[in-house]
Amino acid sequence: MFPINHKTIFVLDHTPYFGISSDNPIDFDVPKNRGYLPVPPICKSLWTCSVEAAVEYCRIVWDLFPEGKLVRFVVSDNTAHMLNTWAATQQNLTHLLNGLCLVGPVRRGAGGDVEGLVAAIEALAEPSPEQASRPTERHFQNRGRVICITSARDNDSIKNLKDIAHNTIVQINKKASMAPPPTTTDSASTTPPQPIIIHYCHIVIINVTPENAETRVTNQPLAEIAGGQIGVEVIVSRASALANLLGRLVLPHYKLATTTVTGIPMKEEQNASSSANYDVEIIHAADAHAGLRASQTAAEALESVVLRWWTPRGAEGGASGCCGALWRVTPADVASRPSACLVNFLLNGRSVTLEVPRKGGGRSASHVLAAQGGELWIGALGGRTPYDDPPALSEGAGGRVTDYRIKEFGALMQQNRLYPLRGAGANARARARLQRHTTYWPLTISSTLIFNLGSVLEPLTRLVVQETLTDEEVDTCRNVLLSLLAMESRHEFPTNQLPSNMRGKSVGRREEQWRQVWGELEALVRAHAAAPQHRALLRVLLDCRAHNNHQTDSDSRATVIRATTDSPLSPGATGNGSSGNSTSGNGSDVWAPRNVLDALLGAPRPARRPDFAGRMAAGTRIATLYPQLQQDVETPH
Repeated sequence: MFPINHKTIFVLDHTPYFGISSDNPIDFDVPKNRGYLPVPPICKSLWTCSVEAAVEYCRIVWDLFPEGKLVRFVVSDNTAHMLNTWAATQQNLTHLLNGLCLVGPVRRGAGGDVEGLVAAIEALAEPSPEQASRPTERHFQNRGRVICITSARDNDSIKNLKDIAHNTIVQINKKASMAPPPTTTDSASTTPPQPIIIHYCHIVIINVTPENAETRVTNQPLAEIAGGQIGVEVIVSRASALANLLGRLVLPHYKLATTTVTGIPMKEEQNASSSANYDVEIIHAADAHAGLRASQTAAEALESVVLRWWTPRGAEGGASGCCGALWRVTPADVASRPSACLVNFLLNGRSVTLEVPRKGGGRSASHVLAAQGGELWIGALGGRTPYDDPPALSEGAGGRVTDYRIKEFGALMQQNRLYPLRGAGANARARARLQRHTTYWPLTISSTLIFNLGSVLEPLTRLVVQETLTDEEVDTCRNVLLSLLAMESRHEFPTNQLPSNMRGKSVGRREEQWRQVWGELEALVRAHAAAPQHRALLRVLLDCRAHNNHQTDSDSRATVIRATTDSPLSPGATGNGSSGNSTSGNGSDVWAPRNVLDALLGAPRPARRPDFAGRMAAGTRIATLYPQLQQDVETPH
């Protein structure tokens, strides 16, 4: 029930060695003009670096875990100084900083970290308020962590610290096992609680050195000693990197993760009219990244997740858009100006939606930042949110921009909505209508000409898709065809209606465009030639093609139609103009709706063999095979 991070104890070395300089000058602006005296470099002491790093570690823990995660401080010089207890009233930065002020700077004198390490293990044996309130018959594991910030000479000194910790734990456990169980009167009295057995102790020894000093202490990974009762790891660090080290250690100690919020717009102090984008790193529980870590490797999971600032339209204040769990948030660098601006922005009742950056474009909201009750929270948005942008149809594979006829496709869907209509044949009529509309329907702008000519062909393309046509509408479509024929006879082409990439002024280019226009028109009218008015319009179109001065063979026309048709149900080759006239007498071959099945059934077949002569002579009677044989048999008799 009580994890290792339930109780953490810091041991700070307060010996004279920690009063020396860290040899890491502080960066600050100094005027270099004439008349200003140069300022010598100012460096922090090892003690100052240790205190700042440990306090920042506690700030992160107490910001994210107001209850249940306890931290105590032990300052070791001549004796061990306890700065706080396990009581909840002393688990805050104000009480801790007041105790550090009472300790004061490093003073001369003997002492070391041995007294502090022994006092820390003894404090670990003291039950916390949560542990003391549990009934005695319910057993629990008393586990904790000791972080000792010191400076040893070599690995032998580190080994002595391990031995001292081991012996202290053995003595405490022996004493705790021999103590009588507490009674009700003892728990109600003001006497100090009896020590409890330490089941596991994780000791982290951080060896701190100045910037340019050499050390004979080496890093040692986590190793279990005393039969797995103690785990010890040794980390060597420069004083200038101690704060970053503890900032990284707090993540695995409390199962935390970091998120870098990038692209935060902020006003500049010197130029309020302009804004710049900043990045802020925040710390929270690792469970907030559960949905993002599923597709990451183990190495990527250790890095900070980058989420982009995004305030979508329609987003309301607060975390109302998050329907899952919420986790507390604290900035990694609380003293930076971008972090302060982000915190103030959220505390004013605003919320921020975070999105996952995508290389291929598009947006997908993943988390939301908000403030409730004076605390910052982050929540994961499960599934698709209403703030997500729909996928763009104009973006193809590899980031290429496509030229799909998106608006026309939307109109096609509106014209062919399928409803559960009653009556016989309703579904068949709906499917037939959908087939007529999709038999010839180019998908892209670059694959068609007639749908790009605008007002020139708009009456015909708009009217021909109707199920029936009136005589006035047929005359309107006929006038469009005649105007096209007259325009072609004058060697003109309405290039001003086409996109710039489809225009051409050469004679060969113009002739090719006219062939494509007539081929597309025939394919379109054939697809909708189901009514008598449509068949009449198809005859007019075929007559116009027959009088076309630009006659080509059937292969070239089939190539043009096939090149301009993207629909899988496009009509096959129809031959030249003369063949169109020759087939106009056969009604079922000219204006019947064409699809893939019709093209296969209408393929040319070899001529039939001549009928059996005996069947032709017999008429309706049964034909007799080889009648001359029967006559030859009867003649001899």
